[in-house]
Amino acid sequence: MINANVVTVIVNWKLKEDTVYSIKSLQQSDIHTSIIVVDNGSNDGSAEYIAQQCPDVELMVLPSNIGFGPACNRAMSKVLKEKKYDFIFFLNNDATIHPSALSELINAAQIYPEAGIFGAKVYYSDKPDTIWYAGAHRRQGVLAVTDVARGQIDCEQFQCCHEVDYIFGAAMLVRRNVFEKVGFFDKRFFLYLEDLDLCIRAQKAGFSLLFVPNAHVWHKGSASTSKKISLRRFYMAKSTIHFLRKHTTPISRLPVFMLWVFIYLNDIFSDIIRGDIANLKAYWAGFMHGISKKKAFHDLDRYS
Repeated sequence: MINANVVTVIVNWKLKEDTVYSIKSLQQSDIHTSIIVVDNGSNDGSAEYIAQQCPDVELMVLPSNIGFGPACNRAMSKVLKEKKYDFIFFLNNDATIHPSALSELINAAQIYPEAGIFGAKVYYSDKPDTIWYAGAHRRQGVLAVTDVARGQIDCEQFQCCHEVDYIFGAAMLVRRNVFEKVGFFDKRFFLYLEDLDLCIRAQKAGFSLLFVPNAHVWHKGSASTSKKISLRRFYMAKSTIHFLRKHTTPISRLPVFMLWVFIYLNDIFSDIIRGDIANLKAYWAGFMHGISKKKAFHDLDRYS
């Protein structure tokens, strides 16, 4: 068994059964990991349920939903103060891992010391042989991400670890010293793009990003917001504005923004065709919040 000090951080928001299922998959791993679950203000009995089902897990209960990245940061503050762990594994609470996934990631980290963030091969939970994430590259000058092989059947077309430009935050192993050097997740990203922002900062600090094809994870995807499409629209729009403001120059910002709008046109047109005014309003509100630099919008029941 590989020897490594690793802690897994899982954020829960009103998905207690999925979270427990995710924890159980971690506990079947062939490498030991401590587990910290941050309950992000679920207020639906999640904390009590998780504590009962998984008594060995450390549980942090927040009074309200502060966002995914900020919730991870709460756990990270504790982890870095303790100085016990060399690696932090972030796993979405609607994802499950293969028993060898974590050891494959740790093994890659030991072989490639120059890499700071490591990503698993992620499949769709309802299509277990179909690839969701197998590496990604950023388009030069645009900052948008192009996924490699998304939607393809896995025919073992990826055999070797290789460098990428983006690690999917649903299953992401990070060296401790990455956070010590570049800081935590940007708390201004309430939801979405916090992982891409971290990847860019890590690369600028000299760390490479490594895709590990033999580490397998299955992911439901946006399960916490699956019944609230407009909630996803709002936060994606808001996070996009903040992301572009942070990573572009004033001269390049407008053309890059227009390219990102073009990327979202499929969703926008679908909403128009369906006459889905709520989703269109959510997009618009998100853009306006981002442009006006308003604080994160925490009324999660408004866009439902």
